[in-house]
Amino acid sequence: MNDIQILKDMLNNNAMVELQTGPGRPSVDLTDSQSGSTVKIKGLPHDSIVIRAEDFENPLTIFKGTKGERKRADFVIVSNDDNDKKWIICIETQERGSKKAWEIIQQLKGAACFINYCKCIGKSYWNSDNFLDSYECRFVSIVEINPNKRKRKTQPFYSGRELHNRPEFFKKISQGTNIYFNKLIHPEG
Repeated sequence: MNDIQILKDMLNNNAMVELQTGPGRPSVDLTDSQSGSTVKIKGLPHDSIVIRAEDFENPLTIFKGTKGERKRADFVIVSNDDNDKKWIICIETQERGSKKAWEIIQQLKGAACFINYCKCIGKSYWNSDNFLDSYECRFVSIVEINPNKRKRKTQPFYSGRELHNRPEFFKKISQGTNIYFNKLIHPEG
Protein backbone atom coordinates (compact mmCIF):
# COMPACT_ATOMS: atom_id res chain seq x y z
CA MET A 1 0.00 0.00 0.00
CA ASN A 2 1.22 3.49 -0.73
CA ASP A 3 0.64 6.37 1.71
CA ILE A 4 -2.55 7.58 -0.01
CA GLN A 5 -4.04 4.08 0.18
CA ILE A 6 -3.15 3.85 3.87
CA LEU A 7 -4.85 7.20 4.54
CA LYS A 8 -7.96 6.01 2.67
CA ASP A 9 -7.92 2.84 4.77
CA MET A 10 -7.34 4.83 7.98
CA LEU A 11 -9.89 7.63 7.67
CA ASN A 12 -13.68 7.53 7.73
CA ASN A 13 -15.29 8.24 4.37
CA ASN A 14 -17.07 11.32 5.75
CA ALA A 15 -13.67 12.86 6.65
CA MET A 16 -12.65 12.84 2.98
CA VAL A 17 -13.83 15.13 0.19
CA GLU A 18 -14.68 13.23 -2.97
CA LEU A 19 -12.56 13.97 -6.03
CA GLN A 20 -14.41 14.78 -9.24
CA THR A 21 -13.17 12.88 -12.23
CA GLY A 22 -13.66 13.68 -15.88
CA PRO A 23 -11.46 14.38 -18.83
CA GLY A 24 -7.98 15.31 -17.67
CA ARG A 25 -6.98 15.56 -14.03
CA PRO A 26 -9.36 15.36 -11.06
CA SER A 27 -10.75 18.42 -9.30
CA VAL A 28 -12.30 18.95 -5.87
CA ASP A 29 -14.79 21.40 -4.41
CA LEU A 30 -13.74 22.77 -1.02
CA THR A 31 -16.70 24.26 0.84
CA ASP A 32 -16.05 26.57 3.79
CA SER A 33 -18.19 25.23 6.65
CA GLN A 34 -18.86 28.68 8.12
CA SER A 35 -19.85 30.60 5.01
CA GLY A 36 -20.95 27.77 2.72
CA SER A 37 -18.82 29.29 -0.07
CA THR A 38 -16.96 26.91 -2.37
CA VAL A 39 -13.65 27.04 -4.20
CA LYS A 40 -12.72 24.48 -6.87
CA ILE A 41 -9.17 23.11 -6.98
CA LYS A 42 -8.43 21.87 -10.50
CA GLY A 43 -5.63 19.72 -11.89
CA LEU A 44 -4.99 17.50 -8.86
CA PRO A 45 -2.69 14.51 -9.37
CA HIS A 46 -4.69 11.30 -9.82
CA ASP A 47 -3.13 9.83 -6.67
CA SER A 48 -4.61 12.34 -4.19
CA ILE A 49 -6.78 12.47 -1.11
CA VAL A 50 -8.50 15.52 0.36
CA ILE A 51 -9.21 15.46 4.09
CA ARG A 52 -11.55 17.68 6.11
CA ALA A 53 -9.02 18.42 8.86
CA GLU A 54 -11.51 20.71 10.61
CA ASP A 55 -13.65 17.64 11.33
CA PHE A 56 -10.96 16.15 13.57
CA GLU A 57 -12.48 16.19 17.06
CA ASN A 58 -11.71 19.39 18.95
CA PRO A 59 -9.64 18.32 21.98
CA LEU A 60 -11.53 20.51 24.48
CA THR A 61 -11.04 18.10 27.36
CA ILE A 62 -7.26 17.80 26.89
CA PHE A 63 -5.83 21.19 25.83
CA LYS A 64 -6.47 24.62 27.33
CA GLY A 65 -6.28 26.40 23.98
CA THR A 66 -4.18 29.34 25.19
CA LYS A 67 -1.76 29.08 22.24
CA GLY A 68 -4.32 28.02 19.62
CA GLU A 69 -3.59 24.30 20.00
CA ARG A 70 -7.29 23.46 19.61
CA LYS A 71 -7.49 24.93 16.11
CA ARG A 72 -7.16 23.28 12.70
CA ALA A 73 -7.26 24.50 9.12
CA ASP A 74 -10.18 23.39 6.97
CA PHE A 75 -8.55 20.96 4.52
CA VAL A 76 -5.43 18.91 3.86
CA ILE A 77 -4.56 17.63 0.39
CA VAL A 78 -2.09 14.73 0.20
CA SER A 79 -0.85 13.97 -3.33
CA ASN A 80 1.70 11.97 -5.27
CA ASP A 81 2.21 13.64 -8.63
CA ASP A 82 3.33 12.19 -11.95
CA ASN A 83 6.94 13.32 -11.35
CA ASP A 84 7.25 11.31 -8.12
CA LYS A 85 6.87 14.48 -6.02
CA LYS A 86 4.85 14.09 -2.85
CA TRP A 87 2.83 16.95 -1.38
CA ILE A 88 0.94 17.76 1.80
CA ILE A 89 -0.98 21.02 1.47
CA CYS A 90 -2.76 22.50 4.49
CA ILE A 91 -5.51 24.91 3.42
CA GLU A 92 -7.54 27.43 5.38
CA THR A 93 -10.49 28.92 3.49
CA GLN A 94 -12.42 32.03 4.36
CA GLU A 95 -15.02 34.05 2.57
CA ARG A 96 -13.62 37.57 2.94
CA GLY A 97 -10.51 38.27 5.00
CA SER A 98 -12.39 37.76 8.24
CA LYS A 99 -9.39 36.33 10.11
CA LYS A 100 -6.15 37.88 11.21
CA ALA A 101 -2.84 36.37 10.07
CA TRP A 102 -2.02 34.96 13.53
CA GLU A 103 -5.39 33.12 13.59
CA ILE A 104 -4.67 31.53 10.21
CA ILE A 105 -1.18 30.53 11.38
CA GLN A 106 -2.71 28.77 14.40
CA GLN A 107 -5.13 26.90 12.16
CA LEU A 108 -2.41 25.87 9.72
CA LYS A 109 -0.24 24.66 12.63
CA GLY A 110 -3.19 22.60 13.87
CA ALA A 111 -3.59 20.95 10.46
CA ALA A 112 0.14 20.10 10.46
CA CYS A 113 -0.29 18.55 13.92
CA PHE A 114 -3.25 16.53 12.60
CA ILE A 115 -1.06 15.19 9.78
CA ASN A 116 1.69 14.36 12.28
CA TYR A 117 -0.89 12.43 14.31
CA CYS A 118 -1.91 10.50 11.17
CA LYS A 119 1.79 9.88 10.53
CA CYS A 120 2.18 8.27 13.97
CA ILE A 121 -0.95 6.14 13.44
CA GLY A 122 0.31 4.91 10.05
CA LYS A 123 3.73 4.02 11.44
CA SER A 124 2.33 2.29 14.52
CA TYR A 125 -0.81 0.53 13.28
CA TRP A 126 -0.01 0.02 9.59
CA ASN A 127 3.64 -0.81 10.33
CA SER A 128 4.72 1.64 7.63
CA ASP A 129 8.06 2.95 8.91
CA ASN A 130 8.32 5.78 6.35
CA PHE A 131 4.65 6.79 6.29
CA LEU A 132 4.30 10.40 5.04
CA ASP A 133 8.02 11.09 5.65
CA SER A 134 9.08 12.12 2.15
CA TYR A 135 6.35 14.71 1.54
CA GLU A 136 6.92 18.42 1.00
CA CYS A 137 4.52 20.60 2.97
CA ARG A 138 2.80 23.76 1.78
CA PHE A 139 0.55 26.12 3.74
CA VAL A 140 -2.12 28.16 1.97
CA SER A 141 -4.88 30.58 2.92
CA ILE A 142 -7.58 31.01 0.30
CA VAL A 143 -9.63 34.16 0.82
CA GLU A 144 -12.41 35.85 -1.08
CA ILE A 145 -13.92 32.58 -2.21
CA ASN A 146 -17.28 34.24 -2.78
CA PRO A 147 -16.65 37.10 -5.22
CA ASN A 148 -20.33 38.11 -5.25
CA LYS A 149 -20.36 39.39 -1.65
CA ARG A 150 -19.40 42.91 -0.64
CA LYS A 151 -15.69 43.36 -0.01
CA ARG A 152 -14.43 43.98 3.51
CA LYS A 153 -11.10 45.51 4.30
CA THR A 154 -8.58 42.76 5.02
CA GLN A 155 -5.48 42.79 7.17
CA PRO A 156 -2.24 42.49 5.20
CA PHE A 157 -0.78 38.98 5.14
CA TYR A 158 2.61 37.62 4.28
CA SER A 159 2.32 36.79 0.63
CA GLY A 160 5.86 37.11 -0.67
CA ARG A 161 7.77 34.88 -3.00
CA GLU A 162 9.42 32.89 -0.22
CA LEU A 163 8.61 29.20 -0.12
CA HIS A 164 5.43 28.67 1.90
CA ASN A 165 6.59 25.49 3.65
CA ARG A 166 5.86 26.71 7.20
CA PRO A 167 2.61 27.98 8.68
CA GLU A 168 4.25 31.33 9.50
CA PHE A 169 4.99 31.90 5.79
CA PHE A 170 1.71 30.73 4.31
CA LYS A 171 0.74 31.66 0.79
CA LYS A 172 -2.33 33.86 0.46
CA ILE A 173 -4.45 33.28 -2.61
CA SER A 174 -7.27 35.74 -3.12
CA GLN A 175 -9.06 35.23 -6.34
CA GLY A 176 -12.28 33.79 -7.68
CA THR A 177 -13.60 30.32 -7.27
CA ASN A 178 -11.18 28.24 -9.42
CA ILE A 179 -7.56 27.55 -8.48
CA TYR A 180 -5.11 25.15 -10.09
CA PHE A 181 -3.17 22.66 -7.93
CA ASN A 182 0.18 23.99 -9.21
CA LYS A 183 -0.64 27.41 -7.77
CA LEU A 184 -0.91 25.80 -4.32
CA ILE A 185 2.57 24.26 -4.41
CA HIS A 186 4.73 26.86 -6.16
CA PRO A 187 5.80 30.13 -4.51
CA GLU A 188 4.97 32.18 -7.58
CA GLY A 189 1.92 32.06 -9.76
